[in-house]
Amino acid sequence: MSTLTSVSSARSILSSKLNGHGVTEKSQYTPSLSPPVYTATYQHTVTSARLPSDGLNLSPDELFTKQTVSEVRAVQQRLRADAEAKQEELRLMVGERYRDLLQASSSIISIASSSRRVLRAIEESREAIVSQHTLPAPPKTAAIDGIDDTHLLTLQVLSAHMKLLLDAPEHLWRLIERKKYFQAAWLFLLARVVHRALVRNDENDEQSWVSEGVDVLTEFPLVQRQWDVVSQFRSQIIHKSTLSLRESSQSNLDTCATLVTLHLLDSRPLNETLSALFLQRSKSLKTLLSRNTEPDSSASSHGNGHIPPSQTVPVREVTQIMKNAFNTISQTVYTVRTIFEDEPSRPSLIYRVLESIQGESSETDDNRQPLPEELRLSTQSLLTHLTSSANFQLLPANLRTYAPYVDLNSSSISLSQSEFLQKLKEWFTNASAQWHQAAEKWFSGLQSVKDVWTLRNSIKRCIIGSGLNEAEKQSVVSNLDSLCRQRITEIWQRTLSETEVICKKRLRENVFSPESDTTADVSAVDFLFQPTPIPVLSQTVKSFVGAPFQKYQTSLKRQLVGRSLQLDNVISTLEQCARVIQLDFVHLKGGGDEKTASLIQQLTETYQPNATALSTKVSSFINETATQAVESSAPHPVGLAFLSRVTADLAYFSLFIRDIGCDKKSARDFKCTMISINEKVVRTWCEITTNQILQEWRPSLQKRPLQVTAGPSPQVFKAVMSVCDSVRQLGIFHDPTRQSSVAQDVLRSLIISWLKENQPDGEQNAHDIAFLHKISNLHGEAWADISELLYEKLKTSVHDETVRIDIEKTGSEYLARTQTLLSVVIPPPSVPVFDTPFLQLGVSSTGQVQQYAIDIAKPSPRFGLLLVGNVDR
Repeated sequence: MSTLTSVSSARSILSSKLNGHGVTEKSQYTPSLSPPVYTATYQHTVTSARLPSDGLNLSPDELFTKQTVSEVRAVQQRLRADAEAKQEELRLMVGERYRDLLQASSSIISIASSSRRVLRAIEESREAIVSQHTLPAPPKTAAIDGIDDTHLLTLQVLSAHMKLLLDAPEHLWRLIERKKYFQAAWLFLLARVVHRALVRNDENDEQSWVSEGVDVLTEFPLVQRQWDVVSQFRSQIIHKSTLSLRESSQSNLDTCATLVTLHLLDSRPLNETLSALFLQRSKSLKTLLSRNTEPDSSASSHGNGHIPPSQTVPVREVTQIMKNAFNTISQTVYTVRTIFEDEPSRPSLIYRVLESIQGESSETDDNRQPLPEELRLSTQSLLTHLTSSANFQLLPANLRTYAPYVDLNSSSISLSQSEFLQKLKEWFTNASAQWHQAAEKWFSGLQSVKDVWTLRNSIKRCIIGSGLNEAEKQSVVSNLDSLCRQRITEIWQRTLSETEVICKKRLRENVFSPESDTTADVSAVDFLFQPTPIPVLSQTVKSFVGAPFQKYQTSLKRQLVGRSLQLDNVISTLEQCARVIQLDFVHLKGGGDEKTASLIQQLTETYQPNATALSTKVSSFINETATQAVESSAPHPVGLAFLSRVTADLAYFSLFIRDIGCDKKSARDFKCTMISINEKVVRTWCEITTNQILQEWRPSLQKRPLQVTAGPSPQVFKAVMSVCDSVRQLGIFHDPTRQSSVAQDVLRSLIISWLKENQPDGEQNAHDIAFLHKISNLHGEAWADISELLYEKLKTSVHDETVRIDIEKTGSEYLARTQTLLSVVIPPPSVPVFDTPFLQLGVSSTGQVQQYAIDIAKPSPRFGLLLVGNVDR
């Protein structure tokens, strides 16, 4: 406050001087001091120093009167410096310390308020104590040594009671956190007994605290408040212990201790504790069963909760979920039997625990095994681990040996074995049904038989190693086998159905749209000589990789049998289906026992009708496709040729009908149907091919030149070549007999149709007839009628026998020269001719040099790998 006054005085002096106004002497005096005091002080200062140091207390009139101008200016500078210092001090105080000052002032106000409240509370307490009745004085005792120690002992015992009651909440929390519910229940019951001992106020009772001169409720109200805190733990212990029953991984001893806790605290009979255990395990099982195996159930699951067929679930995930659910069932059954089932030589475990609480169990009996340490509990062992031994020794004997009361003769701890077995059976049946129902959804996510069988073997091992009895294990294994059989059948049915649809679609595309970009098939001859790309390994590959070479080998084998890409797409669809199912059966049969053999037999019996149905459906849609192709207004020969190769492959070469697994009769019927369809298609193809050759041949014969060539005319030779090319394009060169038969049918039809037409007379026509006559003679008796017609036509065209013989000789020579090109229409020899292995009709006598085809043909890129040029002929 003095600082602020000094600053204000300085500001007033400076303002009066700067403004030029005179300040009265009265306004400059401080009210507490009179003007003479200021004057005397100033005179003393002037006397002691030339420059007054107390200029702040001088009036301006006196200053200007007694001082010189230089001294007044010095006073002015001092006053101005002092004012500036005071301003800076005020600025620092406001800027840095103002908040501290405010906070300190607030704290001081709060402390003052609290002090007043404390004073009022002390006054109220004093008034309340004074208004109470005076407590009875403790009984007067004689001044004997040790009598005062009795009252001290009483207070020590009282303190031990209160100490246990005060420490109980902390110990109860710790026991609950450690899931020691049995110990927590025991401690709670002990605390209740302690509380009752403390609040006992019967004056007639010699053991009451009143008789000892202590009124507990009046003098120690904390006892009742502490009991109110402890009493809340009863519901906590019951709730937590009930929830702990859901943990199937809990040991049998811990579960038994939890059930004993419910019996002691909640007064539940044993049959109700059993029901509580079943109820909590049912909830736990329901939670496991409702767990979805899909990554995003909202996006990929159907409304009914089933996994869509296209959604594949990892078998490891499904196995883990099923194991967890089954372990909950098996461990619950095993735990219930361990706890509640009576054995011939001893009662159930939970009864022996209750019996041990009362100390009436005959553990010395040789037929009984002692209880585990986890279930042997007493007040002494409990308090030894919770409180100090000194406090424990101060408790009375009835508390040190306290045990919860259990009426061993009550019906609440008796559970008939018939009722127990009935409840256990009902719960196991219900839980197994729920497990089976949920497993159907989990199995629907497995898309291969291997995954299903792997899951089955893993779960079966888990079942065998469980604590179930043999009947229960057999029941669960039966349910598991039923699920596996159902899912495997569904997978096979889906595979067969998809195979039928895909094969039918590809077949119709190639038969009815053979010239489209996506279905254009390479001709059989072109495909046979088409080079296969050689596999090239990357330079970065350090080890041998067999996959490219295996693919190359497969391509070569497919090329050797004439299996083009389009043909392979149709046939391999069926073969792959049969191969996959056969591999499934091999996987099923590996390492199986008698029960597995029975399951495999059931699967075989279920699958075989489906396989037979597929073979029938394949025959049906191939026959339907063939009928549509044959009866079409404009049958396409390329589509018919493709259909003939499909049916021939399925009838003679493909392993589909053998591996698909249908019965033998169905397999024979399938092959017969394929052969019949093939003959029908080839017959129609022959008619169409003959008509096409005639349509191309007829105009060229009518416009052929008049000059005569040695041998058949180019038109006739081209027609025969067309027959050979068409038969080659049909793609049956792997069966020479069949190929020769088809070629004979086409050529025979062509010759008959040509003979029916009016042929112009002349030498060229005679050469054509002679050439065809020589070809017909090669087929022997089967072509005797055609040979006779051609010979009669030749004699009609050429009357001179000598000329006719020359023409026939020329036809023979021409046929010998072109026998390689016309090998398709030339029948194979009945016995091998070793002297002319490549020329069946002998070497031509014209003297021309015969060259090997491999020398004049354009070499293939693959031939360079064979080193043909180094081979000696």
